[in-house]
Amino acid sequence: MTSPVDVVAAYFDGVTAADPGAVADLFSPDAVLQNAAGTLTGADAIRRMYDNGLAPGAMKPAPKRFVVDGENVAVEIDLIANGNTVKLADFFTVRDGKIERLAIYSLNPTDGRLFDDVGVDPEKK
Repeated sequence: MTSPVDVVAAYFDGVTAADPGAVADLFSPDAVLQNAAGTLTGADAIRRMYDNGLAPGAMKPAPKRFVVDGENVAVEIDLIANGNTVKLADFFTVRDGKIERLAIYSLNPTDGRLFDDVGVDPEKK
């Protein structure tokens, strides 16, 4: 079984590589992702969000130390997105090697606006 830390590390590797397929494959079929733009439910909606939002070179996360409590992993991130640095906090729940829940919190309101365009399911726009 893959540990929650390994899954979260793979998530950041996929975001850094701008590989939406690799990132989306880490989510369970019934996963929930919450961000400042709203809530996405199900792997298909999450995959569309990453297909829409991960462009090569657009996002470079610099995660800080992982805080792990069993299947829960919390991490603060400095994210370089389109040339701007935003501060985020991600809270993952990982079960059986898949992300069941990801909550992405903006540490200030201005940074949360990043999700207005990239944090949504394009089919629901």
